[in-house]
Amino acid sequence: MTKCHVCGKEESAQPVCGVCGKNYCDDHISRNNHVCFQDPRGVNVGAGNSRIYVKTYGTGASKGTNPPKADYYDRDNFEKKYGYASKRSESLWKTIFSSPTYVIILICVLMQIVAFLGFIFHVEIFYILYNILMLRADFAYIARYPWTLITHMFLHSPYNITHILFNMITLFFFGTYLEKIIGKGPFVATYIFSGIVAAIGFTYFEAGSGIGLVGASGAIMGILAAIAIINPNLQVYIYFIPAKIKYLIVLYALMDFLLMNSGDSIAHVAHLSGLFVGLLIGYHYRKKLRGKQPQEF
Repeated sequence: MTKCHVCGKEESAQPVCGVCGKNYCDDHISRNNHVCFQDPRGVNVGAGNSRIYVKTYGTGASKGTNPPKADYYDRDNFEKKYGYASKRSESLWKTIFSSPTYVIILICVLMQIVAFLGFIFHVEIFYILYNILMLRADFAYIARYPWTLITHMFLHSPYNITHILFNMITLFFFGTYLEKIIGKGPFVATYIFSGIVAAIGFTYFEAGSGIGLVGASGAIMGILAAIAIINPNLQVYIYFIPAKIKYLIVLYALMDFLLMNSGDSIAHVAHLSGLFVGLLIGYHYRKKLRGKQPQEF
């Protein structure tokens, strides 16, 4: 026996809605008479459509048995109109949440939009939120707001679009590469730990200045450094010029070291601190993965 999901009426064979997958009696099978939460349009408000999109089981089919093959009805072309869009939307979200790299990028982009709108329209709550998520080079401040060791790496300058653009493009390519090699969990740990050590290194170097720090650069440098140790001969492109990633890391490290005291707005010490963590993590996984064929882009 099957039971109608709306009125509870029990019958030996009831049609099943092809949208939400529940059993309904003849009075409630129409989407006019029950709510399909998986229907992107909600309840169909049109009139005269009974059994709009249902599958029916032969007489005698009941719960716990193997019913005959279902017959499908799509008299309002629901599946044709909305099925592809629904599946495409579901596939998009599955793709995003299947990769921690994509999730990190999504968080950074959303935070950037909120910060940008807040600063453009001078919304005070956004100023407050941005300031309590941004790290400051003061250990007393960090002790009071410890979450800034993590939150700063998901924020970027609301005025400098190239800051987040360059970081997210780099993270997209190299983050997905590293997570395939070492796994999603270790990748997240590499990103977070590199970012935290980058923040600590920056705070130590700028101790007491109270200078703010935002950006994923320190964490991303850790990712690049880990890849450079695991697969040093991986070919990358520096301004469209092919080069091995080990040379790219040496170039970045040298530039950051020489510009440490330049007085510009770039946290070079944070980059070097994150890079150092990435080297250690890369060395650990290089030994662990020894003998396995390195992946290429």
